Amino acid sequence: MKSRFLFNHLDAHRDYFHTYPKSKLVLRDWLALDRTAAANRRVFYSFLRTTLDLTIAGLILIHFFNYQSIIVIGAIFLLLSVVVGSFSYFRFLRVQSHYHKFLRESGSYFPPLLARKGNHS
Repeated sequence: MKSRFLFNHLDAHRDYFHTYPKSKLVLRDWLALDRTAAANRRVFYSFLRTTLDLTIAGLILIHFFNYQSIIVIGAIFLLLSVVVGSFSYFRFLRVQSHYHKFLRESGSYFPPLLARKGNHS
């Protein structure tokens, strides 16, 4: 049994996608796979921006304010940035592994519209 984690329903959908016969996939499915890979990178970059923002905010609170409660809030921001960064990296690798697994399993198969035809010069 798989461990319960955030977004398990998406992982179950990806696992089902691996069992679907590659010969029945149409061009729309292949293009959706490329859009998914691009979206995965965009989401990872946005998580990195959030991590950087939390880190900077935490460092500013710790460095420029001498109140104990504000320093604690800065430390919480720093810890939160580590959690967000770790989560984003984990999700990025997980989605990327599904993408690469699909490409490995598909082998040399391409849909007819993407397959190269003879050189027409």
